[in-house]
Amino acid sequence: MSPYISPLFSFTMILSLLVILCSTHWVFMWLGLEIGTLAFIPLLTWWHGATEVEATVKYFLTQAVAAAIFFFGGLVLLSSESISGVAQWLGSLGEIIILLSVLMKLGMAPIHYWVIDVVQGLNYIPGMVLLTWQKLPGLAVLSQLLSESNSHILLLLAPASALIGGLGGLGQTQMRKLLGFSSISHLGWLVVGLVINSLLGAMYFFLYIIISLPVFLSLHISGGVHLNQLRNALASNSMLSISVGVGFLSLAGLPPFLGFFIKWLVLTHSMTQFLLIASTLLIVGSLISAFYYLRISYLCLVILAPQQVMAMTNWRNTPKINLISVILLLNIMGLLLVAALSTFTK
Repeated sequence: MSPYISPLFSFTMILSLLVILCSTHWVFMWLGLEIGTLAFIPLLTWWHGATEVEATVKYFLTQAVAAAIFFFGGLVLLSSESISGVAQWLGSLGEIIILLSVLMKLGMAPIHYWVIDVVQGLNYIPGMVLLTWQKLPGLAVLSQLLSESNSHILLLLAPASALIGGLGGLGQTQMRKLLGFSSISHLGWLVVGLVINSLLGAMYFFLYIIISLPVFLSLHISGGVHLNQLRNALASNSMLSISVGVGFLSLAGLPPFLGFFIKWLVLTHSMTQFLLIASTLLIVGSLISAFYYLRISYLCLVILAPQQVMAMTNWRNTPKINLISVILLLNIMGLLLVAALSTFTK
């Protein structure tokens, strides 16, 4: 693909989000979702590898099925306006069908299996876009579909997504699959925050991107796709090792890192809404997923250090103290940011 045409696809993805945000009818929401999908598909095959092409085909088929279900739900919703006897029942059914199609596009449990297969076949950069930006159009549609009945459905499926995301990553050693299950788990937290308050959901998504981008970029630079490969790749680069380790600690939601405070905000507001079952499932899912987060962080921050000392590298000349100080300062600034923004969500 010519590098001169990639900005056109990127601009089209941004345009699709603007179409969804400005739309008040399900047809334009569907149109915005499909424009974003069709613009993102060519970017997936940038490297023209066999695994990338296979992942792109899987992504296209999944999104096409979800789009067909979305359109069918819209037709059911449209028919409720012309049939007076069962108008309310058909309208609720149409909204539920559209809601399930959007959840399929987002990759939230129980329709999440395609995310792992697609992310496993992609490089880190398109995988990062898939797990971050590509969720934004679906979340924008989801925020406009929120109603009392839909909120109850989401409050059942979102905590289950956090739980499944934690359980699915326990036995994984592939880094891209771990990031996929991590995204599924965080999506559950995000949707719960979106149901409680749209600003809270937007804040969670924004801070999740801030945490995820350094992790994806560090893994892309290291080139490790397996835990063993990651260990060998980080053995001679202390900066990447610290970046990956701290990033996974933040994704795990451990204090004083930024990931703890975004989860703390969701739990605080969910408890004020008396969402006890949802809060319990979110906490259990987060505790389970903390196992594979801590395993990678332990590998990066504890095990690798003695190996680097014994290796013939110049890592000891790296200003480690300054680097750690900057990371801790960023986390403290994140704490102040969350504390300031939390006042607007109450």
